Amino acid sequence: MEKASNLLLKLSRSLFADTAEQENFIHAVTNPQAFNPAILWVQPTPTESPFDIEIPVAWQPEFVDRLA
Repeated sequence: MEKASNLLLKLSRSLFADTAEQENFIHAVTNPQAFNPAILWVQPTPTESPFDIEIPVAWQPEFVDRLA
């Protein structure tokens, strides 16, 4: 990885007081993890989804479906 930009370093310092959290934040921003797409329903969720849906995680709002 290249050295983080000064702007990213400044942002991490403004968000987190702990150096370890700053480093974790910089790593997360510069090395994003792959993720599955999701659907945010703005109308009532259909009873049968036309997509393969992942099992919801504890923090997931009920109006969001993560696709497999």
